[in-house]
Amino acid sequence: NFNDIASYVQNSLKYKLAQKRVDILKEKLKALKAKNYGSLDLNYNALHFFNQPVMKLTSKTPIAVSSDGVHLIYKTFNSKLPMSDKNHFTMSVVYSYPIFSGFAITNSIKKAEIELIKEKLNVKNTKRVLLLNAARLYSLIYTLKSQLKALKAAKKALISAKEKASALYKEGLINKSNLDEIDAKYYEIVADIANINSQKKAALNSLSYLINEKITDIEDIALKRLKFTPNFQKRPDIKAIKESLKISSLDIKLAKSKLYPQIVFQAGIKKEGDNLILTKNDYQNIDKSYSAIAINYNLFDGGERKAQIESAKLAKISALIFYNDYLKDVKTKYYNDLQRYNALFFRLKSAKKALRARESYYEYIKAKFEEGLADSTDLNDAIAKLAEARANVDAIKAEIFFLSVELNLNGGNYEF
Repeated sequence: NFNDIASYVQNSLKYKLAQKRVDILKEKLKALKAKNYGSLDLNYNALHFFNQPVMKLTSKTPIAVSSDGVHLIYKTFNSKLPMSDKNHFTMSVVYSYPIFSGFAITNSIKKAEIELIKEKLNVKNTKRVLLLNAARLYSLIYTLKSQLKALKAAKKALISAKEKASALYKEGLINKSNLDEIDAKYYEIVADIANINSQKKAALNSLSYLINEKITDIEDIALKRLKFTPNFQKRPDIKAIKESLKISSLDIKLAKSKLYPQIVFQAGIKKEGDNLILTKNDYQNIDKSYSAIAINYNLFDGGERKAQIESAKLAKISALIFYNDYLKDVKTKYYNDLQRYNALFFRLKSAKKALRARESYYEYIKAKFEEGLADSTDLNDAIAKLAEARANVDAIKAEIFFLSVELNLNGGNYEF
């Protein structure tokens, strides 16, 4: 039955894909929260200079007294002082921590948390959509099964009529055209059965694909008139859109965070040496450990930050308009479906009365035909219309069934 089909929905690959998107956002949230702890980095560099680094010095030194006995004679001396060995090694362990980011990190984490909530709601909405599609296919398969049942009954009636017509023809009570007309209708019904059977198999294949479970047949539909109490705010798609509104507000805060300076604290253990293990340095001190605070503030960006803030504000207004429009659309479609649902019960009552009339008419024409008082055209028409009336009753039942599921799901109720 459909409850069994509904239980398989979570096997759907589309549902599993939606769940994986939740897992992705969970890891994204972990990555953003990690920024609250700062970062610790190890860096090791090995450098070889082709020429030894030197410092060039130029100095003037008096070397004699001029002939006037007053002025000194100077000579320029150029010298070079080695600054480092040709091989130079550096190792540092640096811890960086964002002291202040204009609340960007805090708001990024909040945004990721809301995105995670939204994606979990999208998973629920994926289930809702899958259930609707499964109900639609279930309804279609039931309709096709009913059509097959009606056509097979018509085929059986035509076989009986054909046998009776053959007997009447042999007795000379009807002409051959009457027999041929029944034959033609029979083969028409046979073709219709093959066509409907093909459609039913295709629908079963689609249902099997949808829920990722092999379905070979379905049970009949048990109808019960339901009363609905919709609560649209419980619908996962509407909840997800409301979370999008929260994200829009955070996007404004994130845009405003660029108006503040960025302050980063950094502390590092750093060593420089002339050997791999950093125990020798003939030119400088080995230990160059440090601590620092860096402040970065943008003085001018050509109006980029202001434009980003305005863009985020407009995006929030747009999201609010979309939410209101979406909610109105949901309510309109729901109450239209509810009108259809209630009207279908009147149609079903009329269809059942029409079926009883068609059954009575068929029995009347069949008796007349067997007495030779009605021709094959009347009989064929009675059989066809009886089959149509039978199929129509079940088609209405299938539509009522689908709408009952749809109204429950679209009204925020997952119990059906």
